[in-house]
Amino acid sequence: MKKIAGNECALLCQQLSMMISSGLSAEDGLGVVANDQPDAGLHDALLKIKNEMELGETLADSLERTEVFDAYMIRMVRIGEQTGYLDQVLDALAQYYQRMEKIRINLKNALTYPLILLIMVMVVVGVILFKVLPVFDEVLRNLGVSLTVPAQVLMQAGTVLIVASAAVSALVLIGAGVIGWRQLRNPQLSLTALFARVPLISGVCRELSLAQAAFALSLFTRSGVEISEALQGLETLIEHPGVKKQIRDCMQKMNAGENFDRALLDCGLFKEAYARMIGIGLRAGRGDEMIAQVAERYDDDTETAVNQFLNTIEPLMIVLLSVIVGAILLSVMLPLMNIMSSIG
Repeated sequence: MKKIAGNECALLCQQLSMMISSGLSAEDGLGVVANDQPDAGLHDALLKIKNEMELGETLADSLERTEVFDAYMIRMVRIGEQTGYLDQVLDALAQYYQRMEKIRINLKNALTYPLILLIMVMVVVGVILFKVLPVFDEVLRNLGVSLTVPAQVLMQAGTVLIVASAAVSALVLIGAGVIGWRQLRNPQLSLTALFARVPLISGVCRELSLAQAAFALSLFTRSGVEISEALQGLETLIEHPGVKKQIRDCMQKMNAGENFDRALLDCGLFKEAYARMIGIGLRAGRGDEMIAQVAERYDDDTETAVNQFLNTIEPLMIVLLSVIVGAILLSVMLPLMNIMSSIG
């Protein structure tokens, strides 16, 4: 069975948290959730977990044996069982997966709209090059006038453009196939690592990864995990190469004796204002609350980054299309204007 998606993890954690907080044991709660589960594969997996727990296994170990839950959920459930706050950890996990699903949707929206615009630009330019320009060329030749050199170059480049478009389309399809296969094998896999170095979208990917890191750090601290251990968990969780490197730098600085807030400032993991907020919260004994506020602020920052990306890419595409179409029209209209002036 493939790994379950983030929204399914969120629903499962929310239901289990509700069952446990109402007084049911974890295995009884799993039985109730399994009976209401429409997916046959997940239903069988939950019953298997329930049976193993009745034989004395922990919930975390049973989840790990099914191989359908990610390492982050297993790690946090194990911490919840050790600290006795399993219901609170499950509730926080539900919020985490809901937040990550929202981030995933924002990223997909940020990638889908520019792709549609790019396809529209290619279609419009292709129609002009291969349908409109040849007609004008024939008309102008009948009138004893030829197209301007730029228009002729564009027409002669048509074959090259077709080959290039086919090659680009093939690469895009292959890339989409690889991404789709990885997502099918693991729906919780982050796309931020794949697009971390893509121009224009790289900034959005970084903001999304920072939002994920901030919320995960908040969940770790609320569950009673030490900062050093929480950073180790973040390193395995975050897939963005730049953010992962900054997490390692922060861990190294803390191992060298620096305080967490000072290490955050030096490594540049979070924005300076957010790092200072965390430092103030730690000194006031309310570090977990302040980290949670930083996570909420990064959530707003991700929406802003996605909106800015969309607001930037749309006019760029429109300008590109306008320039191409305008150049082609000028190449066609200039000979016609010469004909009209000679007739006049």
